[in-house]
Amino acid sequence: MTLPHQTPTVSTFNSDRPKLADIQAAHARISERIHRTPLLTSRAIDALATDAIFGPSAAAGEQSPRVRIAFKAEHLQRVGAFKFRGATNAVLRHLEASAATGGNANSAQGERFKLALVTHSSGNHAAALACAATQNGAAAHVVMPKNAPLVKQSAVRGYGAVVHLCEPTLAARESTAEQVLEDLRVQGYQATFVHPYDEPWVIEGQGTLALEMYEQVQMLEHRPGCSHAPLTGTQRENVWLRRSDSLPRWDFVIGPVGGGGMMSGSSTALKGLDARIDVRAAEPLGADDASRSFESGNVEPAIVPAQTICDGLLTALSSRTLSILQSSVTCVHLVDDASTLRANRLLLERLKQVVEPSAATSLAVVLFNKDFQEAVRQKTEAIGRLSSHESSQSAATSHQGIEIRIGCILTGGNVELGKLIQAIDGAEG
Repeated sequence: MTLPHQTPTVSTFNSDRPKLADIQAAHARISERIHRTPLLTSRAIDALATDAIFGPSAAAGEQSPRVRIAFKAEHLQRVGAFKFRGATNAVLRHLEASAATGGNANSAQGERFKLALVTHSSGNHAAALACAATQNGAAAHVVMPKNAPLVKQSAVRGYGAVVHLCEPTLAARESTAEQVLEDLRVQGYQATFVHPYDEPWVIEGQGTLALEMYEQVQMLEHRPGCSHAPLTGTQRENVWLRRSDSLPRWDFVIGPVGGGGMMSGSSTALKGLDARIDVRAAEPLGADDASRSFESGNVEPAIVPAQTICDGLLTALSSRTLSILQSSVTCVHLVDDASTLRANRLLLERLKQVVEPSAATSLAVVLFNKDFQEAVRQKTEAIGRLSSHESSQSAATSHQGIEIRIGCILTGGNVELGKLIQAIDGAEG
């Protein structure tokens, strides 16, 4: 039975949708505190994707269209996930807002109240906020369900946060967070709630990864990605074809969608930089609320209990993130867990990267989603026509030398390796 999931209602300091300029400002604000994660590439995965989309003859042909994939390695970000970007920007903005009020000063004591940031999460946002807050001089309090894995509780505490355990229900998380906020304010703190994804300052921070992708892709025209280890071919063969301004730097960018904060920020950034970039989202078939929300135009409830291994993508969209995604994302593609785990295996064996199943959904879409593959073929036809026109060739479409550039966002790598291997082996069996 599918039960409704209610997204918690929290106030934010900015009711507007983030814009490209906001994301650029966020990147300048946080750049010295985050990792500039690399773009990783694999010639072997490129060949598999080309084979899947265009057929074996294309993968083997010198003049046939080919797929080029670059992976934005946010699993190598601090705390192991892109969430550190949004958390850091939110922390710094809250600190700025606190200072701007002149405020938080205790007139009787002549001292300033200390900022305390509160959230409820059992995932990457908890660790990200804990790390960002404590390293920038704010207190962090995280409400976690008592059944959260001990390793996650220990990690959050290790980053300096105070952990408050509660019953494993959304209502308990919300009520406990409200009580923590009240208690902190009584103690003299300026206490504020930081939502994992439904806050503009968080969305701005998440979008900074797309700014980097847009800059980094041009370097692949000059040298192979840092993970290239070709078994055959020369160094020159592994460099991406150079492009004129008549084509976008990316043809497609795909990222996983849960609550929608990362995809909201990333799609806003990419579309702001070049509206021709086709941004799409990946979602597990067993947690398809974003896809259903796109179809209905309303926030649809998450599936409870979830029917997917992708535990990082179980949250429903908010009204804010749905609105942003509808204006900047083409569609949401669904993939089953078997396909996701096959992609996970490829990332482990060919790219030598350990990522969460949630992160592997973007590659799974490229390799196994028929609708996306048809979109790639249509894009190839369009590029061929443009190339023919520019070179004053005949009106016939030419596919020679066409490369389709696809960016896949690897969102996180916080996974128990033993369980991941067991799941991958189980899916193959």
